[in-house]
Amino acid sequence: MTTAADQHARSRRRPSRRWRTVYFAVMPAAVLTLAVGCASASYEILGSGGGSASVGTVTLSINGPATHTCVYSALVPGDVTGATCAFSVIYTGSVTAYLELTVSVTASAGSGGQPLYNGSDTSGLTITISDGHASYTAPTGPGTTGGACPARSTCWTQRYDLAAWYTGSSPRLTFSAGDITTFTIVPALGSGSGPGYEGGAASVTLTAHAVQAPANPLPASCTTASIGQPCPPSGSFTWS
Repeated sequence: MTTAADQHARSRRRPSRRWRTVYFAVMPAAVLTLAVGCASASYEILGSGGGSASVGTVTLSINGPATHTCVYSALVPGDVTGATCAFSVIYTGSVTAYLELTVSVTASAGSGGQPLYNGSDTSGLTITISDGHASYTAPTGPGTTGGACPARSTCWTQRYDLAAWYTGSSPRLTFSAGDITTFTIVPALGSGSGPGYEGGAASVTLTAHAVQAPANPLPASCTTASIGQPCPPSGSFTWS
């Protein structure tokens, strides 16, 4: 005999038609601790939805990269607009440091035939990265295939984006122990993108890396005016 409680339980388990077609899920990242080495965290965002994911947090010391990945898949145009994925980094080193962000995107095609992300920032998945004050440019231009890029995928990488922490709205390039910065990915796949991107997938990986500041002066071109822009090694300055 089926009771009212049984019917209620089954109705709670039954997904709506929309959620059977495309669904949105977030895998919260654990809080990780890092001395010198590597930490990682990831979110997976499947299908449509909006709002903000919880912030994944890592602690970072000198020459200890921390990696955070957000994955977008099974999308159709109009999905994930406004959905965010955030990565918070706390510097814990014993000497002052500079911090850079490397952005890597791996994209593949679905039933529509076009990779979800194409490096144009005008069609397909578009990606904005912000530290709350300055915006970071997602990799653009032609991607690469082969090598470390997975089969049937195309990859884009942008290295050495100069990072900062803030006192109010005032940026600081030199990190001391306890200074924190949070990077937020804001993706969008507009409804005007067309059916070619349907079912495509993309992962966005942020890698934060710190190097000592003493005896390692930043190039003259790397200033608070260039936060979020590449600051490649130059002269006596190195990110290694």
